[in-house]
Amino acid sequence: MSFIEGPSRAEVSLLPPCIDDYVPANALVRVVDAFVDSLDLSELGFDRTVAAATGRPGFRPGDLLRLYIWGYLNQVRSSRMLERACVRDLEALWLMRRLAPDYRTIAAFRHDNPEAIVRTSAAFIQFCREQGLLGGRMVALDGTKIRAVASPKNIAGADRLARDIAHTEGEIAYYLDRLDVMDEQVAKGFDDQPAHREAFSQAVAALKRRKGRLTKRQTELAERDEKVLVFGEPEAKPMGYAHAPKLPAYNLQSVVDVESGLIVHHDVCNDANDSHLLHPMAVGAKEVLETDELWIGVEKGPR
Repeated sequence: MSFIEGPSRAEVSLLPPCIDDYVPANALVRVVDAFVDSLDLSELGFDRTVAAATGRPGFRPGDLLRLYIWGYLNQVRSSRMLERACVRDLEALWLMRRLAPDYRTIAAFRHDNPEAIVRTSAAFIQFCREQGLLGGRMVALDGTKIRAVASPKNIAGADRLARDIAHTEGEIAYYLDRLDVMDEQVAKGFDDQPAHREAFSQAVAALKRRKGRLTKRQTELAERDEKVLVFGEPEAKPMGYAHAPKLPAYNLQSVVDVESGLIVHHDVCNDANDSHLLHPMAVGAKEVLETDELWIGVEKGPR
């Protein structure tokens, strides 16, 4: 028996001659294309929906939106990976009609149209309703903690800041005392300490800068009237499960239609307690589904 042999790389007919034959008729990418075609991009708030009369032609926002949604469905979030997909993936080739925007163009589109993309998500729910894909009678609500970018070292409360400031002041006093001793030795004729003196002076300057940063954080904490603050990312809060270490995070709440499994409503907050979020999430889901009665299932928490 022989091994399975692939065709020669020199074959001329590698792909179908028609680009529409690249993907099957029931491929999900065709739904993405039909959905974007149904949108009024100007009404949703996308930039540059009308081509400029002069200058270099740009990409249609609809094409970039198609690529963004396709990447989301296929877990391709990176702008550079989306750029590569436009020349590697058959679905992306079909969807973009062989257009290949660079990663800067893709990143700029996402950066410049955040609110329009959110409105597109709401329009997708309406699109699914019109196609009869949503049950709209029973939903499930759950939350998950999303790790923030800030380091756990940036979590501090009033007590910790007071301790850090006191410790820093103690270190400053130590180095200043060492400098005074050096001055006394120099006065007595011992002048072989210039290297140490320079190092100690630099240490005092660094500690004073650190004290200034801590004092600024202390003032910011008092102004915000918070017990604990994540400095550098104040919207995040320390969150965790049970006795696990508390890390800077956000609480993502999602409402899923039970019949279709589609997310119909979501929100991001910094409240670690899910029980406080049941009512606002339920009201938001009812508004999205445009219904007066809705059954909501939630996970039973520990007693």
